[in-house]
Amino acid sequence: MGVYISSNEFSLLIDGLHTEYGDDYLFPTEKLVSKITTQLKPDAILFTHHHGDHFSAQLSDAFLKSNEKSVIFGPNQVTKKINASGNRIHMITTEDYVKQKITFENAEVTGLKINHAGKRHIDVENVGYIVTINNTKILHVGDTNWLEEINLFDQLKLSEESIDVAILPYWMLIQDNASALIKKHINPKQVIATHISPRIKKEELSVLKSRYPKTYFLTQLEQQIQL
Repeated sequence: MGVYISSNEFSLLIDGLHTEYGDDYLFPTEKLVSKITTQLKPDAILFTHHHGDHFSAQLSDAFLKSNEKSVIFGPNQVTKKINASGNRIHMITTEDYVKQKITFENAEVTGLKINHAGKRHIDVENVGYIVTINNTKILHVGDTNWLEEINLFDQLKLSEESIDVAILPYWMLIQDNASALIKKHINPKQVIATHISPRIKKEELSVLKSRYPKTYFLTQLEQQIQL
């Protein structure tokens, strides 16, 4: 479920250090984890929540030991499991929807609570991120949904953020009025769909791609998009 974002000056990885979690989820191989740790070396690792298809404490600890200048972001349910302290850990609080901004020399990371989808996950601390690199604003929402019953996106006010790229789980594109919701609540210039099961039916994916011809669908490990 991970997404690696890079420019010449700064790089980060969102939800990209985790282990095998089930047949419905791609996961980084040992070779890819080694590549992340020793070659890509992202300046920041961002985790949206603690589920095993998004986060591994063991892999995070190993990464931090090998990359002494890198930092980690996440909610308390993530950061409390990592053996690091001080300015290497940035905990995003989830008591309310206040945006929390951390500025680096060549980038800016803003974290905020965005509720996890599904009633059985009501206690999961899910964090969304707005990342600004090279004057491009990229939104990653983790495992949320529209959650219109709590007016979630009305509270988030993301349409005021001038989002360039929105990275959304593909199920946010399924309902009939999804295009209107994306336009109203986020209004990005580009959409990238993630969290696509390797077992998704070809017909289902084909229908989505035809509905959203300008959307990128991430379905393979190390699939690359240049924006």
